[in-house]
Amino acid sequence: MTNPTRAADPPTPTPPPGRATAAPAAAAQGAVQRALHRFAERLAARPKTVLAVWAVLIALCTPYGLGLDDALTDQGASKVVPGTSSARADELTKKAFPHRSEREVTVVVEAPDVRAADVRALLADLDARLARLRADGDVERTSSAYTLYRDTAAAFLTGVRKQAREAGDARAFVDREVRAGRVPAALAGAAREAATAPDDGAVRRIAGDVATRSDWTRFPLPVPEDAVARLVADDGRATVASVSYTEAAGADPDVEGLRELAGKALAAHAPGGGTEVHVTGELALIHDTYEKSEADNSLMETVAYGIILVVLLVFFRAVVPAVLTLAVIGLSMNVSQAALHLLGEQVTLTQFTVTIMTFVMLGAGVDYSMLLSSRYRQERLAGRDPRDAVVHATVHAGESMLLAAVAVALAFGATLLSPVDWIPPLGYGGLIGIPIVLAAALTLTPCLLVLLGDRFFALGRDPLADMEHTGAMGGHLRRTAEFAKRRKVAIVLVFLAATVPFALLVASHRSTSDPVALSPATDSREGFATVADRWGDAAVMPTVALGRAAPGVVEDGRLTDRGRAAVDRLTERLADVPGVASVDSATHPYGEEWSPAQLAAAGPAIGEDYVARDGTLRFVVALDDDPYSEEAADTVRRVERVADDAGREVAALEIGGTTQVDRQYSAALRASFWQMVVLVSVGVFVMLMVTLRSLLVPLRLIATIMLSNVWAVGLTVLIFHHWRGEAVIDDLPIFLTVLMMGLGMDYEIFLVTRVRDLLRGGLSQEEATMRAVVDTGRVINAAGLVMAGSLGTMALSSTLMLQEYGAGLGLAVLLDATVIRMLFVPATLLLLHKYNWWLPSLGRARHRPRKAAAG
Repeated sequence: MTNPTRAADPPTPTPPPGRATAAPAAAAQGAVQRALHRFAERLAARPKTVLAVWAVLIALCTPYGLGLDDALTDQGASKVVPGTSSARADELTKKAFPHRSEREVTVVVEAPDVRAADVRALLADLDARLARLRADGDVERTSSAYTLYRDTAAAFLTGVRKQAREAGDARAFVDREVRAGRVPAALAGAAREAATAPDDGAVRRIAGDVATRSDWTRFPLPVPEDAVARLVADDGRATVASVSYTEAAGADPDVEGLRELAGKALAAHAPGGGTEVHVTGELALIHDTYEKSEADNSLMETVAYGIILVVLLVFFRAVVPAVLTLAVIGLSMNVSQAALHLLGEQVTLTQFTVTIMTFVMLGAGVDYSMLLSSRYRQERLAGRDPRDAVVHATVHAGESMLLAAVAVALAFGATLLSPVDWIPPLGYGGLIGIPIVLAAALTLTPCLLVLLGDRFFALGRDPLADMEHTGAMGGHLRRTAEFAKRRKVAIVLVFLAATVPFALLVASHRSTSDPVALSPATDSREGFATVADRWGDAAVMPTVALGRAAPGVVEDGRLTDRGRAAVDRLTERLADVPGVASVDSATHPYGEEWSPAQLAAAGPAIGEDYVARDGTLRFVVALDDDPYSEEAADTVRRVERVADDAGREVAALEIGGTTQVDRQYSAALRASFWQMVVLVSVGVFVMLMVTLRSLLVPLRLIATIMLSNVWAVGLTVLIFHHWRGEAVIDDLPIFLTVLMMGLGMDYEIFLVTRVRDLLRGGLSQEEATMRAVVDTGRVINAAGLVMAGSLGTMALSSTLMLQEYGAGLGLAVLLDATVIRMLFVPATLLLLHKYNWWLPSLGRARHRPRKAAAG
């Protein structure tokens, strides 16, 4: 092991490390460094006490942190933006038509012939099993082809029972009705049973037997063909059943329980391989996506820890510091999970919140630990004793860590102001994780260094050697710095020119928020694809118009004559809008006008889909185009105008549904993006301007983050859209911006604070920049590999959304930590020269960092 008291001079004309890494004179220290110096002295005086406090805190938090899953929702965050028309439509649907809200789940049955006896029995059994959930209050309503035929038979048999009772001799009455042809011969036995049934419940059971036994292609009673077509595919190979959960089922209805019920019905009545059952719908899609993501987390975390361990071993060239670094981060995660659990009792959190917090803590925690322990090694090489080396390392590395952590906190804090529901949970993960891992790095690591001294670097090969200035890496960094010095103008021009095509690519690409295209291969996605293929996208992602009826349109939950005429006219107007395929309403329940007699014969269930008891009206508009296309958005704009103009005599209508939600979500996402960019940029600019006493350094830092984001999004679009033919999620830019505006600033802060310290130590701007590239390059490159490795493991997920997040973040971090920080930033520092530290408001004396006193 190298003697730590001997400074190894680099084979360059630069000053020896002992002089370059010495602490600045106290007079040259900033306020942050002076505060950190006092803090580090106190830590070094009581390391065992600090470790004991952490041990108690971790012991208290671990049991509570293990229950974090109880505070998470499987449904994630809605894309419905509060305050928009789609949000108001959503609220109206929940109150007036809860069975048609997002809590409606669809069971899809595929078979060679879904009208066959075994499938009819399957559907009857499924309805019976669901009846128990209805009795418990978890399910409000179910409907299927079976219930359609059963309710048709029940309505008929109830009439027979009533007439038979009035006639006196029930059996004789039924026989006369059969002979007269008013009761179909196929229903003679059922009619006789119903005529003597004790109550309506018994009649309903008899009707269920009729629906199960009868061939639906030759059903003895007339059933509206339009109604059958909505439930049974034209080729007879698929049918759907609807299950609507109540609020009593909680925020996360038991989708798996429903899947289990459907599986039991399948096993009991159609165990052969020709029949399949799927559970789909918005609830099921989100549930399955989060379940899949949670299952992927173990793989991603395992790979991330493996990558981090390898990088740490190579960086430290020793086993103990690598293991201790991971241990410090892992233990701090227990505390952060407990804090997140506590927060989850007050706000909505998802598994995605935990995923982001985990990988952000891994990346940032390793960055901080490497910077601090690396600086300790440099201080030891400069000749300081272990305790003094810990104090000075904490002062210098701690300032960079604090600035980087504040930048991350600003980025994640800005997310809490977004009206888009999924963005604040992202912010909560970062806001809780980063301060805790920073606190661990700033306290646990220094205390371990104080107690262990150079043994912190045990079980390694010459771990206290001057690795920054010697060996292949040191030579590469010196050559990089020399190249940046010689070609600074060319480098800046090349980087700016290379950004243009990426910017054009990103600006011209249309991304999507389609949850189906972005979800992994799951049972719900397969069922969704079946429904879309058989009935079209409009069947599962319609546009809806809802509103409280105008006076005189609805009375006692029914349309008045005037209301019927008004609803009929509005339905026709909406159907005439270019791009609209059909419109369902109280007068056109299946896209075609029904007479009052037809509606009365169909029973109240149909009317309850379009007229609520509180007077709310509902119109369902099917579009010709893909609901997420620009053409569909244009159609919805035209529907809005018609609803505003022609709908006044009917109701003040709110437009909702998939396309409207997507339009307003995209608008809110764009607004949130620019809001966060501005807020974080201003916050970071002010923080760094005050701390670094520079106007241009913070501006350039923000610009380079944007540059790396544009490159990363452009490369992600090239990989996923142009190469793999996949959809690209529309919130990728905002996701990258939030994380990179925080985490990506670590590297420039590490570099620039080192430049400033070297300037204070007496070097010129050029010498300080060249030396800082070499001093920090190894840490920055290793930190970039760690961050890219930990965040990039999300690309291993089976969920396309996380794959794109992982690829985008991994590329952004690698680009930022290598070519941008090692070439573009030094080139701009050298190009701007003394103007890097120009701050006119603070006067001439602060144009650049103060130099330390000679000697």
